[in-house]
Amino acid sequence: MNLYQDVFFRAMDTLRGRRTIERLHFLRRSQHWTPHELAQWQLDRLNDLLAQAKANSPYYAKALAHIALPLKALSDIEQLPVLDKPIIRANFEGLQCTNLPRSRFVQNRTGGSTGEPTIYFWDKRGMDWNRGSVYRSAEWAGTALGERTAQMSGSIHDRTESQKLQNRIVYFLQRYRDFPVGTLTDEILETYFQEICAYKPTAIWGYASGANAFAEYIEREHPGADLRFLKAIITSSETLRDDQRERINRVFGSTVVHDNYGSREMYIGAECSQHDGYHLHADVLYVEVVDEHNRACKPGERGRILLTDLSNHAFPFIRYEIGDVGIMAEPKPCPCGVTLPKLAKVEGRIADLITLSDRVLTAPNLTLQFINLGGVNGFQVRQDAPNRLDLYIVPGEGYGPAVRAYALNALRLIAGPTVNVALHEVDDIAVPESGKRRFVISTVTPAQVRAYALEQQQAGSA
Repeated sequence: MNLYQDVFFRAMDTLRGRRTIERLHFLRRSQHWTPHELAQWQLDRLNDLLAQAKANSPYYAKALAHIALPLKALSDIEQLPVLDKPIIRANFEGLQCTNLPRSRFVQNRTGGSTGEPTIYFWDKRGMDWNRGSVYRSAEWAGTALGERTAQMSGSIHDRTESQKLQNRIVYFLQRYRDFPVGTLTDEILETYFQEICAYKPTAIWGYASGANAFAEYIEREHPGADLRFLKAIITSSETLRDDQRERINRVFGSTVVHDNYGSREMYIGAECSQHDGYHLHADVLYVEVVDEHNRACKPGERGRILLTDLSNHAFPFIRYEIGDVGIMAEPKPCPCGVTLPKLAKVEGRIADLITLSDRVLTAPNLTLQFINLGGVNGFQVRQDAPNRLDLYIVPGEGYGPAVRAYALNALRLIAGPTVNVALHEVDDIAVPESGKRRFVISTVTPAQVRAYALEQQQAGSA
């Protein structure tokens, strides 16, 4: 028995009306199921979800009207329509199931990594399954719920929120500290370094770009620092590049990086000790990789990723197109002992860093500036010069001078006074071949920024 998890955290579950630890215990067993056992579980859960959606969601009452339920096999899911963000925005009310109390609905927004943030609902009961899968993936990385954890994600404004008394109490009880990486300067990174060395967490969870920027700073300013207290750096939310993995492992430990694949909507998969693809949380989600006809690709073939959340009965996500491109792995035993299927590779989640003369802006900071901005159907920030940022906005309903002024001022605030910011209103933002729109693109290297800063310094002293 784990005293923290099975006594303390379970007591918190009871007080909050949650079942996280119960779900975690289940998921520890189901990760070793045979393929037949997993498929039967998925089919049963899928049919329960479809029956709920067809009977109680006005949107799905129409969308599934011609579908005979229950489905006989998992492959029958290909008969169902695909759900995407434009459909969600156009049918926001109709997607909600009318038979459940509003207490089951927990509102959230997509992260906007495609430049198109969308409002949706979690099912409060289903959240325990998704949260349990997060804690399970931490165990795959060699850490566990209850160990000290640092979170390197979010906006610098979250730093202020984390210091409020109520949040400090919650973080203390969960043995968790927050280190936002939306905007990073050497001063901020030094503060984080000192605090993390004093706190000694066993894991750092964070955006790939944020963890890489932290590793780069340590390598430059504190080479050889003793960081052996860290068991894992768990990256997520962006594609982890090979050079980032190499640097983080070099600074923190040879195999410390464990990449996770997920989004605000769902936790999808995670690396195990083998670092060979992502074990899918297939006992919580049904994951498809499909071709242009929305039919399953063979393992090894690139296709679009569709997700069905088997635990959300309030706001059904059925064949939800997250906007990513991936490749399913060949089915074969994994030496780690987990039998869940694997996604071999995820493509199309690359978000560039914006490097300026005195700071680095990571992709999440730009997302957080625009995620709650009404009247914007899409956006992209582009850097093609060391001292210039161009913001492209696709105006939507409600867009006007106030929104324009807010967007400009927000970007100017985080970029600093020496950067020229221009806003362009466009009809659309082109989607690249990868299948996912990049909302931040930088063609400027750190070396170019340093050279520019030196030129400005020399010009000023002349």
